[in-house]
Amino acid sequence: MRGSTNERDAAIARNLTAMVLAMLVLGAVLNATGLAAPDRSGIAKLLQAITMLPMLCYFAAIWTIHRAFAALARGDAVEQAVAKLLVQLGALMFLGGILRVFGEPWLTRFVLGRPWPWANGDVAAIALGVAGLLLILLARPLRQAARMRAELDGIL
Repeated sequence: MRGSTNERDAAIARNLTAMVLAMLVLGAVLNATGLAAPDRSGIAKLLQAITMLPMLCYFAAIWTIHRAFAALARGDAVEQAVAKLLVQLGALMFLGGILRVFGEPWLTRFVLGRPWPWANGDVAAIALGVAGLLLILLARPLRQAARMRAELDGIL
């Protein structure tokens, strides 16, 4: 009975995550296409697209969380689902932070063709990147636990 409650909760979380992601993507599409501000110049639109690059990583991270909830709703092993989630989520958070701190300024410097800072001092992006590395490291013991559980299940 407990497993069905967890699966039901995971299904609810999966649906809520899908709704949040859909709203975020809709907002990003409106912003990126210029429908929200059609009178911008070409360079301004290109610079806006550059600033949205880290968001692609964060959207992928939310999609990864959605997929993990879906796996849990199907009744997949928790250790395997969470270990996979931690690695993928950590990598996407780290990449998003790197893009925000270094990718945006370098691409902006290239597009504008004039001096521009080499890095953004965005503390939130740096914290997300570092937290992403932590998640990747935390996945290792969970993967080992999943392997041991599978081995014990095979014995029993």
